[in-house]
Amino acid sequence: MRNPLRRREERLLLAAFLLLLSSAAGGSLAAETGVVDEVADGDTLRVLVGGAPATVRLIGINAPERSHPSVGKEYFGDEAAAHLSSLCLGKTVRMEKGEEETDRYDRLLRYVFLAPPDGRLLNIEMIRAGMARAYTRFPFSRLGEFVAAEDLARREGKGLWKDGGAAEGRWLAAGNGSSAQVYPSGGGAFVVAHKGFARDGVDRGSLTREIEWILKTRAERSDSEFARKARERGYRPIDPAGDALARASGASDAADARRGTAVSWEEADRHEGEMAVVEGTIVRSHRTAGVLYLNFHPNWKRYLTVVIRSKDLSRFPEDPETAFKGKKVRVRGEVNRFKGRLEMIVRDPADIAVVP
Repeated sequence: MRNPLRRREERLLLAAFLLLLSSAAGGSLAAETGVVDEVADGDTLRVLVGGAPATVRLIGINAPERSHPSVGKEYFGDEAAAHLSSLCLGKTVRMEKGEEETDRYDRLLRYVFLAPPDGRLLNIEMIRAGMARAYTRFPFSRLGEFVAAEDLARREGKGLWKDGGAAEGRWLAAGNGSSAQVYPSGGGAFVVAHKGFARDGVDRGSLTREIEWILKTRAERSDSEFARKARERGYRPIDPAGDALARASGASDAADARRGTAVSWEEADRHEGEMAVVEGTIVRSHRTAGVLYLNFHPNWKRYLTVVIRSKDLSRFPEDPETAFKGKKVRVRGEVNRFKGRLEMIVRDPADIAVVP
């Protein structure tokens, strides 16, 4: 008869061997465990796995955007990010794969659990709190559970669903989102208008596509670029005199650049590789462990970003994000590209100033 102690030792050795094989195949437990280092928004995290950062997208949920380059800021975007931060920032998490490893942006797709003894699943916690919607565009293993959680959050009026969803309507109506006006016109067609431009002769079947074009282009482009794109699409200025004034303003910016005086942030790309003084309003700020980013437009991938590195922040106002966000500033520095994005690094507080 075999020794029970010997059998127990053999089972432990087998378990250790299987774990070793799993590690060799890239499926080790350690590879799916990490510490949350940063919360980008309500459904995206940066997790340190073995000391290396990995961007993780929570499977099955869609939280409102904080500063998406094609969408801008959506209702409850800041609140969703803050709630996710309160749940997991600085904490150890365990990550579980779904049917796909990554999304088209190379982010890891994961169910993310807080480490024991808590053990909560962050994905569904965000839905239960009304901070995210169930993402039903693609199937996933917990789809039914997530949809049920969203239905309950709706009934209870939590987060996004406050006042039966009317709170978001009020937020948008107050001017926090892009808007398009639709007017019936002769022959069963429609006139679509936005920000001083209008296009006539839009048929009923094209209305949705036209409105989507306006909202996407408006979010991605500056005022002057949107005006140019709108003209190319067949829109015409409602007030031709105002359009002429805008064209004159653009010419003035170019002349200012030649004189070495301040130019609009929209003109910064014309001075790549040069020293310039740029003026505009900071509409977005984002801070990471190493850098503070100040943006003149929500589309931070396309337009100039002012960069202040962490090692220089002590020289600036105590809370530079608050000091500059929402303020009109004048910034002096060299305009360069880094990884395809236009930026101006500011090291000296004297090179950035709030102006009337």
